[in-house]
Amino acid sequence: MSSQWRPVEEALRAHHVRDVLVPGWIDRDGDVPEFRPQPMVVWLRLDDGFLRFESAGQYDRLASALVPAVSWADIGVLADAEDEVIVASYGEQLFGDGRSEWRCTRIRVYPGGGAECRCLALDFEGGHTLFLDPTWTFGIRLGNEAQEKCWVELYGDGACGVETTLVPGG
Repeated sequence: MSSQWRPVEEALRAHHVRDVLVPGWIDRDGDVPEFRPQPMVVWLRLDDGFLRFESAGQYDRLASALVPAVSWADIGVLADAEDEVIVASYGEQLFGDGRSEWRCTRIRVYPGGGAECRCLALDFEGGHTLFLDPTWTFGIRLGNEAQEKCWVELYGDGACGVETTLVPGG
């Protein structure tokens, strides 16, 4: 695995994932307040700290960092929002099995040229996959194994050179 993704592998080896957090704002203009997701960044809440993923460059690659807290101060659309910015929990929607934490068992990095990552797939115990596609118009598209399969079918050449790493028990 490229050195850029080694910190992700190390964090997922050492920590369990407790949630997937997506930022957005509350739109109170209508008769019902609505959450408007703005997933330019997405965090995996770990049992200690957070893994932050960002749609980077020209929104054509995924960047990552291990961070101590959730912050969107460097994301213009969120930092400059006139509405109240919050994060929403997506873990139960994505995994839906009632667990309070998940252990990552495998990482697949889809290359985007050089050491860059075009998309990332994380497999978790219990047969769950979290697929992060930073090339979506609105930021990072979060999906499961079906979304990954669809992406590979559409952009099959992106699957060439995919780096797969097993994550030993944490």
